[in-house]
Amino acid sequence: MSKHTYKGWDISYNPPPIPVRSCDWIAMHPDYEAWTDEGRWVSNGMCLHAPNKQELLEAIDEWELENA
Repeated sequence: MSKHTYKGWDISYNPPPIPVRSCDWIAMHPDYEAWTDEGRWVSNGMCLHAPNKQELLEAIDEWELENA
């Protein structure tokens, strides 16, 4: 697994051992939180997934614009 940052988000490439490639790249904001609510996971939305690095960086840019 490789890891670096972009605009303060931790970026990692960690492809799961399944044939689905849509979540190989992960970005996690420093303020990311997740918790359980009635037996299911809920997050504050500060974790993004993408099939490749370029799409992940674009998703971060879009998230930053929408939540600035």
